[in-house]
Amino acid sequence: MSQSSFDEHIVVLADSDRKHAASVVSFLSSNGLKVVVASDAAHIFKMFEQLNPDAIIADLQLESFDILDFIITTRKRLSSVPIIITSFPEDVDLAVQAVQQGAFDYLLKPYRPEILLKKINHALQSVHLAKQNSMFGELVSLHDITNRLLSTHTLDELLDITFNDCLQILKADEGVLQLLNHDSGKLYTVRKKEASSGSGLVRLETVATKAFSGCCSVLVADYHVAMPANMLFDTDGIYTCVSSPLMFNNEVIGVVALRRIEGRGVFTGTDVKVIDMFASHAGIAIRNADMYRSINQKLDEQMLISNYSEQLMGVVDKYDVIRFLFETAIEHFHLDFIGFLVLQRRTHEFLFWSRGPVDDASMKKILKYVAEEYSGFSNMVINEKRISAKEFKVHMKPVPGETRLPFNFQHLVPVGGDDFRFGAAYFGAARDFHNVNEKKALLSGIAGQTCIALRNSKIYSDMKENYIKTIKALAIAVDAKDTYTHGHSENVMNIAEAIALEMNIDERQVGIIRDAGLLHDIGKIGIPGYILNKPGPLTFEEFNGIMKTHSALGANIVKDVPFLRDLYKLILYHHEHYNGAGYPDGLKGEQIPVGARVLHVADAFEAMTSNRPYRNSLDKKEAIKRLCENSGRQFDPVIIDAFLRVAGRKGWI
Repeated sequence: MSQSSFDEHIVVLADSDRKHAASVVSFLSSNGLKVVVASDAAHIFKMFEQLNPDAIIADLQLESFDILDFIITTRKRLSSVPIIITSFPEDVDLAVQAVQQGAFDYLLKPYRPEILLKKINHALQSVHLAKQNSMFGELVSLHDITNRLLSTHTLDELLDITFNDCLQILKADEGVLQLLNHDSGKLYTVRKKEASSGSGLVRLETVATKAFSGCCSVLVADYHVAMPANMLFDTDGIYTCVSSPLMFNNEVIGVVALRRIEGRGVFTGTDVKVIDMFASHAGIAIRNADMYRSINQKLDEQMLISNYSEQLMGVVDKYDVIRFLFETAIEHFHLDFIGFLVLQRRTHEFLFWSRGPVDDASMKKILKYVAEEYSGFSNMVINEKRISAKEFKVHMKPVPGETRLPFNFQHLVPVGGDDFRFGAAYFGAARDFHNVNEKKALLSGIAGQTCIALRNSKIYSDMKENYIKTIKALAIAVDAKDTYTHGHSENVMNIAEAIALEMNIDERQVGIIRDAGLLHDIGKIGIPGYILNKPGPLTFEEFNGIMKTHSALGANIVKDVPFLRDLYKLILYHHEHYNGAGYPDGLKGEQIPVGARVLHVADAFEAMTSNRPYRNSLDKKEAIKRLCENSGRQFDPVIIDAFLRVAGRKGWI
């Protein structure tokens, strides 16, 4: 309210400190209020009977003053008069009780008179709004509109009702509805309408900003003031406008502004009262809907993080963990760029996905931001020149769009801790997010679950590495047990890997074949040394009863180890023949796992080109000749062809 609107308003001030009361009276009087000082509760009641005041300011320190009884009695006599309590901090609990019993507000002493004036302003506005309910009913059914507002929990639907009904009731041609972004403190437009005349909304949004910043309604007529307005400013270029803030608990949460085009008649004081009343109800409904939306959003966010964490449980490869982070962020957030900084000893790796191409200059800016932010988070200084960017493939359909810089939204989340430092996740978007802090918190939560998964991945990797070292030691022990097969397992591993790569087998399967190649004869640890090193041919019983068991023994060693389980069938069946004449189960053709067929060729070639107790080694060309002769019988022809291409490149043919 402006000073002029305070004229004729009477305020009763009861303060235990007469000197302080005098200064308050002087200030309030200079701002247009008529102030009457009361010395005690009885005096206050006397002023009620004589003056019918518009507001009461009562001090808890008044002698023999029972504030709660005073409020109850006052409410019986003058139910609409707002009471503002003043108290020292030690009496704040009693002041709060007073508000709960019906006092309008409380103010802690010592206070500045300007603050009291503002609270009086709010109190008078509240009373003013309460007195206008009957007038609002003359224009539209308040009961119907209020029910529609309060029964609607969907924010978008509620915004439609608020905006469209406001336009209709006030016969406006244009309008804008804006809400407050609590993160940035700025207004953003959620609904707007422009007339076909194309007068534009820029000026109308300026009117809305004035109402928002002043916490009061604004009326602008065409080059003249139609009524004593709360706030006036240059009206050049504006037809006739009215604007009112949306309030909730004396806080502005948004603003609505309307305009009529020239010739439709100016807005009047009655229109201001109507829009104020409407905005009061709409503010409460919108705030409730926003809280309802926020609660549901929090539940959805918790569900997202919970599901994300659950789905990560079975992911043990660190790059699969990062890929899953990317895919989740792409699916649930409107991001243009996602990156992951992987810390390494020398050159750090920056894996990234982008909605569209990113030029070198833009990538340098992103890497600089990542380096500076990470260095600020940790005690480890990162130089962007030591970061190598690499596009990271995700298993999703391409997302349409382009990547535009600069990003209005950037967020870097370190991934790791005091005992575990992996890197950082980076998220960027060109668009402005209204709920920036909520968005960052959710992304940080997902990154936190990613950190747990990466920590588990490292533990798993360390366990696997230690187990492989143990198995390698056993493989070496097997080779050492058979003096004629020293290095055999490692050679089979390398040949099998080369064949698998030549066949374009997927990367994961190549790794399985490689590991199985190293461990394919691990079962020989259970074969007696006299059998392994026998200088002559084995007897039927020695070969069939003892030697043939080594593949099953080896398979049993690895089958109960989770990260070696995929090796089980390859080790078990690496002596099966393509025509079904092999062991242990006599499988044939496609029944034999492709990895086992690869191992069979690699093992046979390496065995033929190595010395054995019962024969000398063959040269490579002769060994290759024998492989070809048995193609289609003992060996898979497709794998023999792949082996021949490898042999050709190595110069074995």
